[in-house]
Amino acid sequence: MDSGREFGSTQLLAVVRQSMATFATALPLTAKPTICTDAFCAGLVSFLTLLVKTNEVMNLTSDADPEHLLATHVRDSLAPLLVGLEAPRALLDIGTGGGFPVVPLALAWPTTAVTMTESVGKKALFLESLVSGVPLPRGRVVHGRVEDHASAPPERAFDMITARGVAHIATVLQYALPLLASNGRLVLWKGERDLAELQDPPFVATLHRVHCTATVLDYALPGVERNSKLVILQVTPTLSGRLSRRNGS
Repeated sequence: MDSGREFGSTQLLAVVRQSMATFATALPLTAKPTICTDAFCAGLVSFLTLLVKTNEVMNLTSDADPEHLLATHVRDSLAPLLVGLEAPRALLDIGTGGGFPVVPLALAWPTTAVTMTESVGKKALFLESLVSGVPLPRGRVVHGRVEDHASAPPERAFDMITARGVAHIATVLQYALPLLASNGRLVLWKGERDLAELQDPPFVATLHRVHCTATVLDYALPGVERNSKLVILQVTPTLSGRLSRRNGS
């Protein structure tokens, strides 16, 4: 993969600082200090450096230019800050892949315990390298499908679960239910066309079986014309792990 222009660490740090300073203009006042710290920016430099280098031998992202990654993937990953969500105690990310959205969020919320799930072995190893190399001292990687993880303790351990570009809303909700703490939030990155999923029978049927409120929040990234959506499902599960999808089902 072409990684675009080459950046030294000092130059990349300057680019990161400028990108985050621009992004911070759109943030609530309480979130601004979080992404303008030396630790946050240095962590992003380490993350992007590892991502670009690994992308040369593994398909993690289609465009590994650092400025493109910052302007699109990093800023988009931080959308929960744009809409005013506070740091959770424990966060689970479904299908982490190349590290978005969870690595930028882990850097922005350094007190949050973060679990990344990834079913592809090579990508899971890459995520392990991020935990040690960025570093992410409160991060851990689970190699496997999230529905398998749902059958292992601790149940209902996470007060936030995230998924970006992963599966149908109804499917992700079924994955999340056994793992969400009471009043936990499932946060999904979706486009305008994806919102029809909220009316699909599989999703509506699940809502009939749990207490759940769905909120759709618009957000706009600086310099990006289109608006994007966060779908936030606040769920108090009434069923046990039997709602999760199983192998072969």
